[in-house]
Amino acid sequence: MAPTSLERRVERLEQIVQELRSESLHGARRRDWRATIGAFSEDPVAKEIIDEALQLRESERRQSRE
Repeated sequence: MAPTSLERRVERLEQIVQELRSESLHGARRRDWRATIGAFSEDPVAKEIIDEALQLRESERRQSRE
């Protein structure tokens, strides 16, 4: 591989990394986990899953006390 080709590839990779860093720094604040709060509050299936998980946790708590 010619050195000029390698240099171009490295420059391109550095450019891509810089773009990705820029996107993650600017976009992460808008798309973090807090954006999902309440997303499933009206979903009956999600409510059922949460209720069953809470029941399971409570039964495991009781078992651990025995």
